[in-house]
Amino acid sequence: MASFFVRLPIRRFIAFLGCAVVIYLMIGNSLMPARLKANTARDILSVEQQQQVAPQQHGEQAVQVHSAGAQPIAGAEHAQISEDAFEELVQSHQESEKERLRSPDVDMGKNNGSRKDSGRRQMEEKPLLTELSRMEHLEAERALAASQQNKSLCPDISDNKGLLGKLPQATLLITNMKEAEVRNHYPYLEPGGRWRPTECVARYKVALIIPFRDRQTHLTRLIDFLVPILKRQLLDFRFIVTEQYGRDLFNKGRIMNAAFRIAERLGVDCVIFHDVDMFPQDDHNSYGCPPTPRHIGAFVSNLGYQLWYKEIVGGVLAITMDDYRAINGYSNMYWAWGGEDDDMGKRILSQNMTIERPDPTTGRFSMLKHVKRKRTAPKLIYKLLDSADTRWQTDGLNVTSWKIVKFSVRPLYYHIYVDVGTPPPEWRANS
Repeated sequence: MASFFVRLPIRRFIAFLGCAVVIYLMIGNSLMPARLKANTARDILSVEQQQQVAPQQHGEQAVQVHSAGAQPIAGAEHAQISEDAFEELVQSHQESEKERLRSPDVDMGKNNGSRKDSGRRQMEEKPLLTELSRMEHLEAERALAASQQNKSLCPDISDNKGLLGKLPQATLLITNMKEAEVRNHYPYLEPGGRWRPTECVARYKVALIIPFRDRQTHLTRLIDFLVPILKRQLLDFRFIVTEQYGRDLFNKGRIMNAAFRIAERLGVDCVIFHDVDMFPQDDHNSYGCPPTPRHIGAFVSNLGYQLWYKEIVGGVLAITMDDYRAINGYSNMYWAWGGEDDDMGKRILSQNMTIERPDPTTGRFSMLKHVKRKRTAPKLIYKLLDSADTRWQTDGLNVTSWKIVKFSVRPLYYHIYVDVGTPPPEWRANS
């Protein structure tokens, strides 16, 4: 064999080696496991592009996914993919839509990246008005239909025989519940997470307003936990999730006031401001509309089930629409975390209103554990609290210091993104 290579001319030897390499590659490629081959150039595609081509690679019909809203998802009823896979695709799109909205230059004067009011108005005002008008029309139709039915009022909570009392808290340990699961649990919910009794006329039309930032697992668990409670209490209820646009310092008061304006257009009797990590321990604790502001979440696990001071109204607060207007809503001046709930308590008391609270045995709440946020800029907070009972007339609902930049109707809740503006320099310096 060695003598063969010696006698072979150099050019023929090189040609022989080339043929051998080609034959080796052909044989090796045919023996390579299929799972190690790439059908497409995935490495050069973005995540979004990969999601778009994935259904086509498996011979599935492509699905056009729109942002979450009142319109049905085009093609969903014909898509040849499983329901779970489709829900994953929708949720993935919704998450990418969230990130797009959080981008500082999205549709807001793209030429220079500035947040011009004209650009923001052009971006969402027309869809918002269209959705709200359609929503109001549906609510009016339902109200008219209910009024034409000869039904008696639902029993008051004190006469309600369908309540369970103490509630199991084991479900709070679930950490990965998705919106699709909650929808499957309660298929009777209308868009916006609305439900109303059919056997009687609900005494109260309630909107639960949930301020939200970065706690998706808490949100789905909360809605899943609350729906059967509100249903047993025979309430006409719906959920509004209010989320701050962008990643700047949080302003809870402004996103609450914005959500209240949405609730007004829903024609509800009262709103319940509900922190996303608060879970009731007894369904005798009423979520109905109170005659005076009611601190539903008065006795909380992480506070030792104690009421620490008279102005406290944080966690879960129910208030009628008229009372909320009378105190001029939440203050707009608190940034980051802390102060706005105590300011609200002072506003209520300054108007000679009583803060109603449940019985300590039925008014207990479990608070989910999460990373504690310390109060920022305590000196600024205490200075504002000192003037809370006199400042309420000029700082609140009557000052539109926010802008709703996106509105959507989702299966479990109404969802709004709120641009709250820019925090003052002194808050940035102390945060």
